Amino acid sequence: MKNFFLHCFVLILFNQNVNAQSNNDRSLPKPKVLLVMLHLSTNKIEALKKRNMEEDILQVIQSDEEINNSIMRDFSKNFTFCPVYFFYDTCYEKAKAKQWEDITFYDYESINVKKKITTQHFSDYYFAEIGYRSPGSQLDIDTVGRNRDQYRGEEDHVATMNYGVNLYDEDFNPIKGKLGFTDISLRPRGPLFGAKKMVFVGATEFNEKLRSKFSSYAK
Repeated sequence: MKNFFLHCFVLILFNQNVNAQSNNDRSLPKPKVLLVMLHLSTNKIEALKKRNMEEDILQVIQSDEEINNSIMRDFSKNFTFCPVYFFYDTCYEKAKAKQWEDITFYDYESINVKKKITTQHFSDYYFAEIGYRSPGSQLDIDTVGRNRDQYRGEEDHVATMNYGVNLYDEDFNPIKGKLGFTDISLRPRGPLFGAKKMVFVGATEFNEKLRSKFSSYAK
């Protein structure tokens, strides 16, 4: 009998938590634009510079470019919910402070021709980033950008329950509930014995999650 009441108590708490998240989700405004923050291995490059490891620096830069281009390409092909603009994590503080005129934004087409997008205003937007999940809080920020080097190292990213699209509100606070995090895949693909490239796959699932969430909202 004691176990029965304990089970009922746990079930009640679980339902309250689910309902709270659901209510939180219902209060979210429908976004008109998505601002995706891309990461650069700034800390790692600075450390390599101090060691005069020029060849390694080039590899890190190429790896960043490969991953970020793959992210933008997937969003360009498979994300149709709203316009998407990308910016680098070196502008994180400016983005949080909404200093739009000091931030360079890109889309997939513009970044390949080095064309910058400038704006002075955004409304009804969310921030997003691709990275490891940080439940309830953001990772620490240093003076040169998001401190993710301890995760990146020389290892490949792969599909994981802890890696995906993190969604934030206009003040860069994590969104709670189901929209807050979407699992994705970022893994090396290519010939068995040839050079491989990092490929991001996740924009479609994220797109469908937003469409399902906001399908009942007035356009």
